[in-house]
Amino acid sequence: MSDDAPASPELQPMEAHKDIWSQHELLQTILSRHFNVHGVIGGTVLPAWNVTTKGDDDAHQQLVVLNDHLLKLGWVAKLLIDEPWVIQILPIPERQFPSNGFQRLMWIITALTLTLAGAYWMKGATPEGGWFSDSSLIDAFIGYTLPVLASVFIASHIQRYIAGRYGMRVGHIVPVPEPSIALWSLGALPKSMLIWPFGLFLIPTLPRMDARLWPDRKALGWSAVSVPATLVSLGMLFWGVGLWLTPDFVSITSEQNMAYPPLAVELMSQLMLGDGYEQLLVWAHPFVHVGALLTFFGCLSMLPIPTFPGGRLMVARAGHGEARSGSNQIFIFLLLLAFAWMFDAFNGLNIWLLVLSMVVPLLLFMGSDRRTPIVLDEPKGLELSSIKNMGLVALAIVILALPQQIPFAVDEDWDQEVSYSIDDFGKAVLHNGTWSTEVSITVQNPSSLERSWAVLEDRYDTNLNAWTAAWDCDGEDSISIAEGGCGGVLPPNTQTTVVLNLTWIGAADAPVATTFGMLTASLSTLNVESITIQPDLDVFVASMWSFVEENGELKRCLSFGGISDSSINASLPHAVDSFEIDARLHWIEGHDSLNASFDERPERLCIRGLDPVLLQASTLDEVLIDGVRFHAGSPTLPMTAVVPESGWKITPSPTTGWGFELGAGTIMSATGEACPLNATLATPLPPASGDWIWDLDVREISSIPSIANGTQNLTIQMPDGSTVVVCSEPLSPLPRLNFTVEEGPEVILIRSNVVHRMWSNVWMAATNGTMLTPDGGAFNLYNPSNSTVAVQLNFEGNGAQWSDISSTSQLQPGDNFFEFEPSQSALSTMWFEHVEGQIVIHLGSYV
Repeated sequence: MSDDAPASPELQPMEAHKDIWSQHELLQTILSRHFNVHGVIGGTVLPAWNVTTKGDDDAHQQLVVLNDHLLKLGWVAKLLIDEPWVIQILPIPERQFPSNGFQRLMWIITALTLTLAGAYWMKGATPEGGWFSDSSLIDAFIGYTLPVLASVFIASHIQRYIAGRYGMRVGHIVPVPEPSIALWSLGALPKSMLIWPFGLFLIPTLPRMDARLWPDRKALGWSAVSVPATLVSLGMLFWGVGLWLTPDFVSITSEQNMAYPPLAVELMSQLMLGDGYEQLLVWAHPFVHVGALLTFFGCLSMLPIPTFPGGRLMVARAGHGEARSGSNQIFIFLLLLAFAWMFDAFNGLNIWLLVLSMVVPLLLFMGSDRRTPIVLDEPKGLELSSIKNMGLVALAIVILALPQQIPFAVDEDWDQEVSYSIDDFGKAVLHNGTWSTEVSITVQNPSSLERSWAVLEDRYDTNLNAWTAAWDCDGEDSISIAEGGCGGVLPPNTQTTVVLNLTWIGAADAPVATTFGMLTASLSTLNVESITIQPDLDVFVASMWSFVEENGELKRCLSFGGISDSSINASLPHAVDSFEIDARLHWIEGHDSLNASFDERPERLCIRGLDPVLLQASTLDEVLIDGVRFHAGSPTLPMTAVVPESGWKITPSPTTGWGFELGAGTIMSATGEACPLNATLATPLPPASGDWIWDLDVREISSIPSIANGTQNLTIQMPDGSTVVVCSEPLSPLPRLNFTVEEGPEVILIRSNVVHRMWSNVWMAATNGTMLTPDGGAFNLYNPSNSTVAVQLNFEGNGAQWSDISSTSQLQPGDNFFEFEPSQSALSTMWFEHVEGQIVIHLGSYV
């Protein structure tokens, strides 16, 4: 000190107490400097005093000054409301902050689990070359791990900054990894069992925010809302950028765990991207998954649950008394159950059940605990503007990040086939003298892959012969089934519609109701759908003419359809008086002529005749219904194969080969089902030794083998009473022919060098002695067996009979030649039948 410095004032002596103060007395003495102390309430560990303010001092301001002094001593004062105030002294917690090494370890482990989760999440749904790198792990680290950790890091610093503004020191967020994701990454568990796909379990702040000493409710509230607001804001940003960077199509290779957007993202996506945006979620950019994690965690953080930011926010806005009241906790519990039911949390193992298992125990065991979080000046309350602003921020967080009922789900339909929606019924209308209709086919691709498709009408269906078909493909004709129809490639989750226009060829007649097949292709597999076209009439012909056998009699029948059941008149105009003969050749069943009136529309119309050949007459094809003409086609006689119990023996000889009706390379089936589409079937192979036998009762379907010179003879066995079809068109389910099997002798009919193993539909007719084909009355009945077969000639009709030029009553083994010549009768018919082991040759003559 220099000599010029003023002299120090005289120092006053400080009183010395004779006794050492206790800690309680020290704290009370310090307290008395700022408040009037009126007495000790109690407590030695955490003492409390009843106090009043000195003069006009503000209690809340004095509490701040008091705490500034106590803070240096490791204590802090808490203000409580009483008559008028109570101050409680609390020790400042020590060693709450974790070490830097522990925090770094948790961040490193979390980075590892996040990378595994990101790689698993993106597996099978990355573009060629990856999103950022060819390596899936590097791709996941750059696109998923880094953005998530950076977002959490930013949220942590924003929380520390806001708390620091209110004089609070808080720790960093320490992420808690979720290591079970490794089980899915290693393929130990399927994707369908993954309910927590993040690789991140929790994002707590250490030390716990509830364990810190908060100066007032305002500091508590704004610090609580900072992290959810930051996570949701960054999450919305990543959602938007991720959807913007997601390409229109990525060829995926496996089912994907999709993240469905929160409410705000969904609304914005529908407005900006349309309904098709959901398909982008299947192969979404990694930033979309980042946004899903951040918004989900941010929204869950706002739940009003103890230890959650939402729980602290509720205490900050309402205070402990109201926030921790029993009635309020019951209301929250019931509200949780209601939302759990709305979000289908109790339907199996899902993400909401896991959330409930975490929050319900916290609510039940800590919901009424008013000790945490500790607010030193709770009576100070919160100004109305802060209450309003905190509520608006919380509401914005919930509205923006409100998750869907199913926030994450596996795309189980990722490899579904295309589906076809076909109008199975169409109505043909008459316009400008032409009957026409259209068939609409909608093709939908529900999968997440590009799918090829094609449609084509069954061109081998004879029911379509009377229609002209024209396709309106609307540009979808890049793929075809057989150089026709429509087809193309559908992008994921899209659909297209094509139209088949049908025009009736008949100019003077109305169309008969037609049922035909529509071929559809999916995943290189052909299917067929049936479509029925009916004319727009009250009564119409619903089927083509066909032969029906009832009680041993063969009839020619068709069916009726329509909406009217009133009386109708039916006739066959071309058949009436077509032959000037005395015999009644055919008539409508239930009537004595080919004109009939019905009091109500019958189910069918049948024609009876003297023999089957007469029922095949083309003059019966057209039928007139209430003045409307229909051409119902010409039926063919039913085909029957007469097969001995030992079977047919097929040899390379032309006489005993497959015959005219059958042929190598076609398919023979006794399954009772339609012909297989585009099938490749093997032929029965000859054995190394023994007889070569094909038993249709054992091997029901197969390609017919070729029997050439040098190969072994084949014995084909057919079960009695079975129905067998022969398929020759690979793109049609309709058989080329079908026949029934009767057990009987093996007889082969040869006429005009044509070999018939099935001869029940072989016939001949003559008018006035002239046959339809020359030498039609001469034929050979070849008997390949070693036994004789009886033959019966059955002469029918009222005219002069056929001349028997050459015949026999017993078929000897080998060739047996027959020749008949018709008389000069107006009509002569010949047809064949098998009856109880013998061959019956029907010879009819009518005048």
